[in-house]
Amino acid sequence: MTMEQIFIQLKNFQKRLLLLVCMGMFFLGSYAQRDSLLIVQITDPQFGFFSNNADFEKETKLYAEAVRQINQIKPDFVVITGDFVNNGRDTLQINEFKRITACIEKSIPVYLSPGNHDLALNPSKQDFEWYDSVYGKGSDRFSFHHKNAHFIGFNSVIIKSDESRKEEKKQFRWLKKELKKTDPADPILLFTHYPFFIGNFSENETYSNQRMQQRIRYFKLFEKYGVDAIFAGHLHNNAEASYGHILVITTNAAGKPLGNAQPGYRLIKIKDRQIKHSYIPIHPL
Repeated sequence: MTMEQIFIQLKNFQKRLLLLVCMGMFFLGSYAQRDSLLIVQITDPQFGFFSNNADFEKETKLYAEAVRQINQIKPDFVVITGDFVNNGRDTLQINEFKRITACIEKSIPVYLSPGNHDLALNPSKQDFEWYDSVYGKGSDRFSFHHKNAHFIGFNSVIIKSDESRKEEKKQFRWLKKELKKTDPADPILLFTHYPFFIGNFSENETYSNQRMQQRIRYFKLFEKYGVDAIFAGHLHNNAEASYGHILVITTNAAGKPLGNAQPGYRLIKIKDRQIKHSYIPIHPL
């Protein structure tokens, strides 16, 4: 065996060991306990972004490895918070995303929250119709109760858009109705693509967050009904913030990163009504 072969084997072993250490530290050996709940949030696989839509070879390797790890972890469910593909009308990118997503074990439910690349920055009626035809009507939001916690995913693209006011108002009424069903004593977790803010509630509006008017409007609602955490994507980097008791967590891309974090996904664990989370780099072999 050459020194180069030894080096490659050692490097692969280090990657596997790092993954096991990260997972072990997070779970403390107890994620399979009946009284705990485990969620995987994965965001922005964005097939085609690395090569500016020329191909999606890198995204395929990263996402396939993430799905392999998800099947080993066996979470209660998976949430994919948007930008599934880089070109929302490219059927090759869409089919590859759907093909690999379908490799997640059937016993693990998968929920979607669309990104701006899936719909458009200012989606038209035709954009909504296209999204529904590809991913299923009503797949831009979800709400359910599971193991003494409540989970809601919603469409943040229409909150950001100037031209989707009718759809946004309709969704806001739906969100309020769903939050009314929750018990404030139970953890309430929200999932969406755009972060409402990245580091500070008072920060200026940018391409990466929501406008102040919407932050105020939605966080009044979230405070009223006792929301505990919001998990988002879009930034292609990791960030953590809070507003009062509400955690605001932004997760790095599973595809091309735009910051220092390596591609990965987030593990969220709820036990005894306590929410813990950890970012896990994918490390494809």
